[in-house]
Amino acid sequence: MNNLAENEVLPLIVSQLIAYGYSAVAKQVADATGAETDMIPSTKLAEYLYYGKEQAEHEGSDSDFSDKESDDEPMKEDKQEAEDLSDVDGLVFDPDNFPASKPAPEYTQMYYTQHKGPCLTAVFSPDGKLAATGSHDASLKVLDVHKMKHRTGDVGDKPVIRTLYDHVAPVSDISFHPNGSVLASCSEDQSIKLFDLSRHGVKRAFRYLKDAQAVNSISFHPSGDFILSGTTDANVRIYDVKTFQCYTNNTTNTHRGGITQIRYSATGRLFASSSMDGSLRIWDGVNSQCVRAIERAHGGAIVSSVRITKNEKYILSAGADSTLKMWEIASGKMVMEYKGHQQRTLLLQPTMTYNEEYVMVGDEGSTDVVCWDTRTGVLLKRLPGQNNNVRCVVASPVDDAYLTCSDDYRARYYVRV
Repeated sequence: MNNLAENEVLPLIVSQLIAYGYSAVAKQVADATGAETDMIPSTKLAEYLYYGKEQAEHEGSDSDFSDKESDDEPMKEDKQEAEDLSDVDGLVFDPDNFPASKPAPEYTQMYYTQHKGPCLTAVFSPDGKLAATGSHDASLKVLDVHKMKHRTGDVGDKPVIRTLYDHVAPVSDISFHPNGSVLASCSEDQSIKLFDLSRHGVKRAFRYLKDAQAVNSISFHPSGDFILSGTTDANVRIYDVKTFQCYTNNTTNTHRGGITQIRYSATGRLFASSSMDGSLRIWDGVNSQCVRAIERAHGGAIVSSVRITKNEKYILSAGADSTLKMWEIASGKMVMEYKGHQQRTLLLQPTMTYNEEYVMVGDEGSTDVVCWDTRTGVLLKRLPGQNNNVRCVVASPVDDAYLTCSDDYRARYYVRV
């Protein structure tokens, strides 16, 4: 039987324990066994076990089939498979089947927190249990979503569970590790910093990376092993989380201006970037080669944001031509346009709700959040509540709720009623 060597298995165990939130136990295991590890969370062990289990079940199933299976069984399996596939199809734009617009959603504000400067960016953890905000004042706040949603008024009922201070310039972007216990942030101070949220009371980063450029955007790979980085120059950077070794994509088909936003898809099979040069690019998540370039995506205006849909068929972009656009990745063609807001100078960040039924973005011409039906492009509602421009809107990945980041220094949490 083939086995991994002990010096390969022990670091995997330690990293997996940290990924599950057992940092103290992981340290004890590392100390007791002498495992050589840098104590960075990773889910590789769980992934290896999953694939091993799948293979074992597949090999064992060969002798489990009965020769007396009825002819109806394959039909049942095919039907179930078709139903399963229909569930994962997700967002689809079909010009021959134009749907009726959905009713305008109603939201109510449940909570707000205030920074000492404009609130610039926010993110939810993958499981939707935590959220984080970043500010022009260089601070970050970590929020307990359950406490924001269910306020009791008790003294200990404070949704802000951590305020982090380690940047010396405005925070540009934030990304949660898939395990939810590590938060990465980037800043105009030319750094990426990692914070261990499992260590109570710690307000400083436990690891950081220094760049030669201001870092505009970051995104964790779904495995947690890599971080994408987009800076004020045109090159995409990919960092190994364990070693912080930097890889750049060796291709001539790069941006010609600074990267405004960069995002992995849900599986990590793709990532996308938007740029000051007015273009969008979609990249292969394995070999980092450009698979689709959309030049002049917004008529030559700056493209401030990019999002990949869950099924990896489309990308949503925001541009300084005051439009949002949905693009089909396979063809590079625009399939929907969203109009009715203003964007001229701010790098607005839109979002799609957790079920991708609605598109939302701030409006530079007002203090509202504008909401469209994703599939029809119909403007459904203007959602008020802020006292200044909303730079960023981010939706919960698990329910119908969202956060706004405003120049009035506040981040606000809304839920659908």
